[in-house]
This record gives sequence, structure tokens and C-alpha cells, in this order.
Amino acid sequence: MIKAKISIALAATIFSACSHALSPDATDGKLLYQGCGTCHEQALSPPKAPPMWEIKRLYERQAKDDATLVKNIVSFTKEPSLETAIHDVGVERYGLMPAMPLPDDMLNKIATYILEEEFPPPCDYWNYALTRAKATDKTEFERWYQRMFRRSCSGN
Repeated sequence: MIKAKISIALAATIFSACSHALSPDATDGKLLYQGCGTCHEQALSPPKAPPMWEIKRLYERQAKDDATLVKNIVSFTKEPSLETAIHDVGVERYGLMPAMPLPDDMLNKIATYILEEEFPPPCDYWNYALTRAKATDKTEFERWYQRMFRRSCSGN
């Protein structure tokens, strides 16, 4: 009985480790991404930019495929503009991000990491934003943040 439980636990651990293996480019991008977290880390208080969970979600909605998602992230990161910004509320709240004059190869690896990574829901960010929405009487945002927090962060 104990062997069976250990085998099941081991199999589950191996499966979960294998089910989220990053490609070589994404693995390189993960190391390069650390600089992005300076602004996009969800636990910053106060936040400096929208968390990557939200950014990725918006790019996924916009892009027709993975290659387009990577291309759009690279393009915006090199030359951010109001016309190509996908997070209107983020731009309104934090301003337009500065251009990141990095080589295309580096930006492609970072964007590939963003594509492949499973970012956790930004519970700290939503909690902060909910508090701010209540304080500024922005009820439409308050309801949205409350719903997202309850849906994704109820155990946190």
C-alpha cells in the first residue's frame, strides 16, 4: 500500500515536471526576463506596471498563433506606442513603458519565455488594485478585481 502511494506521488511529480518543460529559447528567456520583473512583478506594492499574467492574457487574445504573439511582444517592447499598446488601463495608470533597446535575439527569447511560462494569477496585484479602486470610488474596477480575486485567489 505504501509502495503504491509512493509510486503515485512519484509519477505525479514527474508528470508535472515534464508537463511544463520550457524550450531552450524559453529557458534562456527566463534568465533574461528577470529585468522585466522589475516592473511587471505582481507582488510590487505599489505596482509599477501590469503583472505579466495580465499582459500575456491580452496578447493571447490578440494573436492568431504563437509566432504572432512572440512577434507582437518583441515589436512593442522595441518601440512602445499608444497605437500598439494592448493594455489601455495599464497605460492610463502607469504610462507607456520605455523602449527596451535589446537585440532581437534576446527579445525573442524573452517573448518565448512569456509565451511558454504559466504565470500564477496576480493575487497581490489584484488585492492592491481592489483597495485602490475602493478608495477612488471606481466601482467598475472594484467589481472586476473582486471577481478575479475570488475566482483565482480564494485559497491565498
